[in-house]
Amino acid sequence: RRSSDLTVTGLPKAKYYTAKAIKPALTLKYGTKTLKAGTDYTIAYKNNKAIGKATITLKGKGNFSGTVTLNFKIIPKKTTLKTATSPKTKQLKVTYSKVANITGYQIVYSTSSDFSKNKISVNTKATSKTISSLTKGKTYYVKVRTYKTVSGTKYYSGYSAVKKVKIK
Repeated sequence: RRSSDLTVTGLPKAKYYTAKAIKPALTLKYGTKTLKAGTDYTIAYKNNKAIGKATITLKGKGNFSGTVTLNFKIIPKKTTLKTATSPKTKQLKVTYSKVANITGYQIVYSTSSDFSKNKISVNTKATSKTISSLTKGKTYYVKVRTYKTVSGTKYYSGYSAVKKVKIK
């Protein structure tokens, strides 16, 4: 039977890290027939516990043959942006929650709420960061996300909520 007639649904683009093996619930259909795991195919997972690229291998069984390999990303947990203040003239200080099992945090700030103008990002390992040399009296928007570097590739979490700060 042709694998081009096979449709797979339920494969996420990315899942958040949980410290447990992640096994997305997939639905396999051949034409209109829903296939059964164990009867029509076997399913095997690789690298599905750590942050990085996870692999699912589906192998036909019984009336079905062939192998399909699928991938999804396991991304680090998000951080919560706790505070964004202007402690001194031309400064922005942000604090955010600590997240385990990551390489660091990426702070993104901009003078536009949609981050389309003067967007700057800063990477740090600390759970707070003071950014200097900003424009006095200007409002800045800031958000934070976590990242982990695995084999030279950075895997990013989603962004925190955005906070806005008027610079002293």
